[in-house]
Amino acid sequence: MKRRPAPIDYIVSNHDLSRVRNEVELRVVSAMRKMLKDNKKFDGCQLCTEDIYALSLNRLTAKYVQVGTIILKKETTDEEVNEVVKMTIEQVVNKPNHGD
Repeated sequence: MKRRPAPIDYIVSNHDLSRVRNEVELRVVSAMRKMLKDNKKFDGCQLCTEDIYALSLNRLTAKYVQVGTIILKKETTDEEVNEVVKMTIEQVVNKPNHGD
């Protein structure tokens, strides 16, 4: 597993880039919260949760924004986010990566 980046890892020319974020991230988190709360097959482990999050983000187009950016239109629709998260949950639930 990769190490988590330290705050210093985001410094370039004395500027902090850690607040530049993929605007889809929180939309994926929101969709996961809604879909996983009633999913009886989901085991709830951290690895499966992280797999769903990472796989979903990898399947969606990233749109990076910095603090204060005004988003005039979402290039990725909520329906697309929901469909990708649903598909990824099914994939992880049916074949968890527990290393068994």
